[in-house]
Amino acid sequence: MDFDGRFLAWVALSALIIATPGPDTALIIRNALAGGPRASTLSALGVAVGILIWAGAVTLGVGVLLERSSTAFTILKLAGAAYLVYLGAKSLLSKANERDAGQPSREWTLVDRSAWGQGLVSNLLNPKTGAFFVTVMPQFTIPGDPAIRLVLMVAAFEVMLLVWLIAYGHVVSRLGRSGLGSRVRTFMTRLTGVVLIGLGARLAFERR
Repeated sequence: MDFDGRFLAWVALSALIIATPGPDTALIIRNALAGGPRASTLSALGVAVGILIWAGAVTLGVGVLLERSSTAFTILKLAGAAYLVYLGAKSLLSKANERDAGQPSREWTLVDRSAWGQGLVSNLLNPKTGAFFVTVMPQFTIPGDPAIRLVLMVAAFEVMLLVWLIAYGHVVSRLGRSGLGSRVRTFMTRLTGVVLIGLGARLAFERR
């Protein structure tokens, strides 16, 4: 298969993976409900930067280290699981964030400031992200492929990821602020917290 065919196959697989609900989606929902479209967009940017760092680390051999060292993989996995549980617990303990028309609340400001970091850290502490680029991406490359082709593959993944997560966050934010009462928003926020805790637990007990 020539590069064009491999690239299209990579794009198709990437689209399916990106659209599959997971920790990134749950984080976007959480911050869209808590801080609106700006917070969810910042979270999406943080996720994208985290994945970009992982892709770069894989090219430098860090991904291979995780594949070969069960200790490094386990430590990173448990740290990532703990962080997801922490974010979930914060959602469970939070109240509905109602933004006044005039001035943003203090909680809105705090969520807005931390949203990017949450997206970044949740990805950097997820070894499955690195494992994806180590095990899946090489199936769409062949020895001798120029570096620009690998850059194009990562760029395509990043663009699709950003478009999906930003659009998803805007939809959730609009639903959360158009006609939903504070009780419903609180329920949705806490439900997202339960999902994040569940994803953290699954990551903690998941085998390589």
